[in-house]
Amino acid sequence: MTFEKERLTSQTKALVRAYLKPSWSDSILRFSNMFSKTFASFLTGQCVEAVILGVLMFLAFTLFKLPYGSLVGVLTAVLAIIPFIGSYISGAASLLLTFLFDPSAVLRCLLVYASVQFVENQFIYPRVVGSSVGLSPLYTLMAALIGGKLFGIPGILFFIPLTAVAVELIKEDAARRVEKRKAAA
Repeated sequence: MTFEKERLTSQTKALVRAYLKPSWSDSILRFSNMFSKTFASFLTGQCVEAVILGVLMFLAFTLFKLPYGSLVGVLTAVLAIIPFIGSYISGAASLLLTFLFDPSAVLRCLLVYASVQFVENQFIYPRVVGSSVGLSPLYTLMAALIGGKLFGIPGILFFIPLTAVAVELIKEDAARRVEKRKAAA
């Protein structure tokens, strides 16, 4: 599978170089390479964030003496890979498990689950995922919100790395322009 990826990448580069002006092909290939690396870092950040969320959920369920803390932690970690929908699925499963074990603890379960999700969404996710792609927490949150609003789940998945690449390219262009002005002065 990796061999096919390398071959496809090589063929795509050859086509881009063959059919586009050198300046365009260099820019497109540079952007593609940056996006590929940033997206890989983003996926790594997503996985780290999922593990953190699973551990937090396990600790919270254990601390508040809710049933199936380890199962909820693992389920939450696995489903956290799916933006937005994963948290609802794992939340519903947590409520169902709690209801089956102790119906009187369902409200406590809902409060604990919602609190942990809130802390994770507002503080942990932007920092962990943002640092994995080189974005500030504010840019990460804005990219996720705009991407989600415009294109749904695929927008969230692609807007964060796309924003990271755009910010990096803008920084490079700004530095190049400053150097050009210094040289002209």
